[in-house]
Amino acid sequence: MQRFARGIGVRDLALWNMLTRREQRILVKLFGGGSTRGDSPDETVNLIRLGLVTEYGLSSIGFEVFVAAFKAQREARELQIFP
Repeated sequence: MQRFARGIGVRDLALWNMLTRREQRILVKLFGGGSTRGDSPDETVNLIRLGLVTEYGLSSIGFEVFVAAFKAQREARELQIFP
């Protein structure tokens, strides 16, 4: 469990958990090279205000938040598979 706490930014995870599922979905799409086209403007504006998204796509902070969430999910899965 130490590896989990050491390798992942707690603040990044807290920010990820604060986001709605739709906002999380937007970050996932942007990470995969997609766009915000078709998404709610309100959610996109909120992500911009939080500094997670820029007019060009995912910001460096948004990238860090997404990667922290991805690593946390992977780590949780590993802990379930190998108790």
